[in-house]
Amino acid sequence: MSKRHHSEPNGGRTGKRPRRVPKKHLYLVLDDWHKGFSFSIHKIDVDALQDTTTDLHHGFPDPAALRLAAPVKRLHMDFTAMGSDIFITTNPCCPHTPALVFDTETAGLTMGPRPPVRLIDTTTFTVAADGTLYALTHRHVHEQHSFEAMSWAPMDKDEPWPSPTMRWSWKSVPSPPPFAMDDVITSYALHPDGHTIFMSAHDIRYHHLPKGTFSFDTRTSEWRLHGDWALPFQGQAYYADGLDAWVGLHKDGYICSCEVASRSSTSAVELEWKVTKEKLFHKDPERRLAFARPSLAYMGDGSFSLVESVLREGVEFKCAFGDRDGCVLHMSTFGLKYDRRGELQTTRHHTNSFVVSKHLQTVSPVVFWM
Repeated sequence: MSKRHHSEPNGGRTGKRPRRVPKKHLYLVLDDWHKGFSFSIHKIDVDALQDTTTDLHHGFPDPAALRLAAPVKRLHMDFTAMGSDIFITTNPCCPHTPALVFDTETAGLTMGPRPPVRLIDTTTFTVAADGTLYALTHRHVHEQHSFEAMSWAPMDKDEPWPSPTMRWSWKSVPSPPPFAMDDVITSYALHPDGHTIFMSAHDIRYHHLPKGTFSFDTRTSEWRLHGDWALPFQGQAYYADGLDAWVGLHKDGYICSCEVASRSSTSAVELEWKVTKEKLFHKDPERRLAFARPSLAYMGDGSFSLVESVLREGVEFKCAFGDRDGCVLHMSTFGLKYDRRGELQTTRHHTNSFVVSKHLQTVSPVVFWM
């Protein structure tokens, strides 16, 4: 989370220039480093990306912004973001391994908060709201969920000097999640009010039967059931103000928009939603990687970025992993709008493809806009 003060529109005092707003970039996380079982964070200029050709590129033109060697081979790392910071759990299976924080504004790397034991190798999803990072955990089937929150908290006055004035801290949300032990969370989204998190649960015992959509108010720590229907997304959706709708990934390769749920009402009627006619991912079923999911990021002003990792053409699955350039990363940027008939369609669609190495079958590319 960024620890900075925002200047006044006129610089705060006469004669002072307003503070320049840093340009945002895409930050792409891949398990592509030639050291093996290690990760890279690539900083990508969207404007330069859109100016490139549609040919297949071998790697990225610039060096990675950060490279991380895994402390244990064949184990993944967890990445999530809030503000201008990327939080990295270097070994999600070990409670004694510290987390790291990469500040994308300063390119600085520092020690982060050690995750609670409840979060070790258990996180279902994370979402930032009200300056706090929330994590829902579900270790195994038939075990209860927990909801954890991480934020900056003041240091105790009686702590020995010198000490920082602020620190990261984890705590359990006082109200436990209202999900049954066999429920899984399939989709979630932050309401445009900035403090209400919506999430949909399915019961895995009955072929993922929808259990309902719930919301959590970060101000009051209260849960609410809104209906026995589910949000039509896979994973996280983002609010796009130009559409006045949530936007996320729909099954079978389409982008989906959905009306925003009311924070206060309960309804038996499913929300209205639409999908694009154009397929933006899963275009080549025979080249799909079974465990690698696409990742979507919202860049503001109705623009999105989508990344997907697939097998390189002519490469067999068993030969694709390792330092072999066996995969292709498709990176798309696009806008969305409703046409005259109210149908959802893409605009300004650009796709660039990069030949990359991949070391872990179960790791998906992750993209952030920061």
